[in-house]
Amino acid sequence: MTKSSTFDASALPDLTGRVVLITGGHSGLGLATTTALASKNAKVYIATRSITKAEAAIQEIKNNNPNAQVEIVELDLGDLRSVKKGAEDFLQRETSLHILINNAGIMCPPFSLTPQGHETQLQTNHLAHHLLTTLLLPLLFKTASTSPPRTVRVLNVSSDAHRKLAPKTGISFSDMNLTDKSPWTRYGHSKLCNVLHSLSLAEKYGNQNLLSLSLHPGTVKTNLSHGPRTSTPLYALIQPLIEWGAPGPTEGCANILWCATSDSVRDDDNGMYFEPVGKRGGVGRHGRDAVMAGRLWEWSQGVLERGGFL
Repeated sequence: MTKSSTFDASALPDLTGRVVLITGGHSGLGLATTTALASKNAKVYIATRSITKAEAAIQEIKNNNPNAQVEIVELDLGDLRSVKKGAEDFLQRETSLHILINNAGIMCPPFSLTPQGHETQLQTNHLAHHLLTTLLLPLLFKTASTSPPRTVRVLNVSSDAHRKLAPKTGISFSDMNLTDKSPWTRYGHSKLCNVLHSLSLAEKYGNQNLLSLSLHPGTVKTNLSHGPRTSTPLYALIQPLIEWGAPGPTEGCANILWCATSDSVRDDDNGMYFEPVGKRGGVGRHGRDAVMAGRLWEWSQGVLERGGFL
């Protein structure tokens, strides 16, 4: 596979025997990614809080691909208890995991706190995915030990918002909930966490044949824009300009698919950030900060350990 702006599902290799877990795999970019991977014979688990929507998504996939292997893991990123339960369920059902795609996210909702007391975007977009990844690491390591190099991967679907919208000083360790900031700043903050999470995974576990990447899918027309439209009346006016010419999910998931499967990824790409399609670069300066990444890792682990989730 080559780095190309026209990369699509037809360029994917045969994925027979590969097991994939994707959060939010029932809609938008997640559904398009699930559909594409299943079309190449991967067994895909959709991690979602909405069983009804996931069942409808699977039916849609099987209408076109009756042999598709797609299953559901009930998991609500908004509640860390549910994340732990969902991870445990998956571990009871599978003996391997080749690709973990931390895809689900929310964008610019009004300020609110999760049951665990974390700002909703911070937990949904980062902390819950950090927990899920950590709980699945032993299985990822086991799979990697018998797999060819760069086969086992963890993807964090981030955004160029990590560079454009996050606080100018980077991660706000003194106020992780960013209580007095805008929904946009909180969104950028959570997306910077995604980039730094991948950087830390590569630093800590790259020697165990685990490849970790973060990525920006590009501007894509999905229902993710509901949050921005409600956060400020201005966005409703400028949205058509922002999304002018943007693809829908089927084309827009290309960078996720490339990062998940491309044999063009090198060992020294581990921990890196990719823009569409397969282009390394574009990361903000804080996204390259290994010290900040280490502090975020320790903060995340500490919060999860104190809460009894690890």
